Amino acid sequence: MTVTDIAAWGTADHVRAALEHHLEGALVEVPEDDGSPRWAFGEALRRSLMLRQNHPFDTVAIGLPDSTRYRELVAGSEVTLRATNIDAWFIREDGSAELHQPVMLPEA
Repeated sequence: MTVTDIAAWGTADHVRAALEHHLEGALVEVPEDDGSPRWAFGEALRRSLMLRQNHPFDTVAIGLPDSTRYRELVAGSEVTLRATNIDAWFIREDGSAELHQPVMLPEA
């Protein structure tokens, strides 16, 4: 079952429960009142690296709230995310998601 399949049939609570089950604890919850996006991002990155280590050929992604601060944190970690083949998704309040597109610098 893919994440898309799960999302198509379930509520947010069903999706969260299914992801927790299938990803063996890799889902990082960020409390809405959490004042530390840096901590939440660091924890998500740490867990995604552990997941990458245990499943080197699987798709690994981080889902983060779509805010300026999280976008800055992802942009500052682009090299690490690319090197470890980890995608970052920004989740909007309406539930839609946007894949982060790394900035490609021209070759010198």
